Amino acid sequence: MSATCPPREIAIVGAGIAGIACALSLSRELTPFVPDLQITVYERHDILSTSGGAINLTPVAQRHLAQLGILDELDRMGSEGGADVEAIELFSMRSGRSIGSIDFVDHKGHGFGGYKGRRVMRIILSMAMMTVVERTPNVQVVFGKKLLSGEELNDKAVLHFGDGTEVIADLVVGCDGVHSAVRTRWVDPDSVSQYTGMSFLQATVPTDTLSSRIHFQASALNISRHGSVLTSFCDSKHEQIFVAAIVQFDETELSYYRLEPGQDWASRDRIRQELRSEMRDRFAKSALPCIREMVESKADWMLYPVYQVPPGGRWCMNRVILLGDAAHAMPPRDESAAYALDDAILFARMLSRYHHEPLTEVFDAYERLRRETINQAFRESRRMWDRNRDMGFLESRLKEWMMPFQIRHRREQRESAWEYDATKVLLPTPTPSEDMVSLNSFLREGKA
Repeated sequence: MSATCPPREIAIVGAGIAGIACALSLSRELTPFVPDLQITVYERHDILSTSGGAINLTPVAQRHLAQLGILDELDRMGSEGGADVEAIELFSMRSGRSIGSIDFVDHKGHGFGGYKGRRVMRIILSMAMMTVVERTPNVQVVFGKKLLSGEELNDKAVLHFGDGTEVIADLVVGCDGVHSAVRTRWVDPDSVSQYTGMSFLQATVPTDTLSSRIHFQASALNISRHGSVLTSFCDSKHEQIFVAAIVQFDETELSYYRLEPGQDWASRDRIRQELRSEMRDRFAKSALPCIREMVESKADWMLYPVYQVPPGGRWCMNRVILLGDAAHAMPPRDESAAYALDDAILFARMLSRYHHEPLTEVFDAYERLRRETINQAFRESRRMWDRNRDMGFLESRLKEWMMPFQIRHRREQRESAWEYDATKVLLPTPTPSEDMVSLNSFLREGKA
């Protein structure tokens, strides 16, 4: 039985964290086997998207970014490259007291495997990733390519874009996020994204506009019965604070508060004023002066609804596979970026390990390795996310009372997770083909 040739032309849809990490990982793993390898990332926006706010990088995420050469680029960007985070501190907005912390360092103050946490603006991380792409010869990014549909024809995959062009590839990787066109228009049309019932209300507040004492070292989650407020420095000089309220928001109201391109000035001003009012109504009575001042500021709050993709959906066909949020978007928690990086590195390693096997074998092996981990992470994310919904007084007090115990109980589990390294995960060995098994049996019999 002749060996299968590894993919030479690879198309990745989506230039977010998962897409760029996948391109760089595939380049690193496959180039030794495929000298003429060409990886093209197709992004629907005309430029890098500036949507989203600051992203939390756990020790796992930093480790994987370092392996891809991206962390060095962040460090070269100076203050904008992000703020070091040794812990996410937790505070009660009812009492102003500390509840505990989620630590990214051990009891000696050392990072896990040499890495602590970091908070960085998403656009800055994207720029660092693109810098690495620019010096990777067999990777290119093409902007303004909105996917309309895809199909598999014989031993190729064909992508059809909104500008009337089509692309033929040996392998397609869908990394186009929670509302993935690769998923909904090709791989699994029935797997549509679902609104979680929760949204982010977020803004960036200059530190020098605050007169109150800042109650946290680097990053904090401030808890109340009306939602939680994340406050975090996002630059190494601590000049900017990223503020994101995690709040319950009715789906029917989302369109009323959505800022759209081309909206008239009056509509945009009305939305900003009402979002400020929403923040004041929920958090203006906080026992933390810093939070009260942020809420009363004239910050331009923006609403970001949070969506998820329910577990159990299809991840692949014969020549196309979904990675990152396109496959398994879940409510954000402290490791969300790490899951996208894990996917990219593990899939690239699997494809390298199985480079003489059919893609369907690669996909099956990857899914067997990854599916249960993702399902478990989804359940945990949902459990944590539900803590931010609106609560009654007694339920809120109980949550506040239980949280220190839960943090201590899960400390060992978290610290073990911070040591994870996708480059060292043991991969399954490809199953020999029936023809090869028969040949080996024949040779053994001949020697007997």
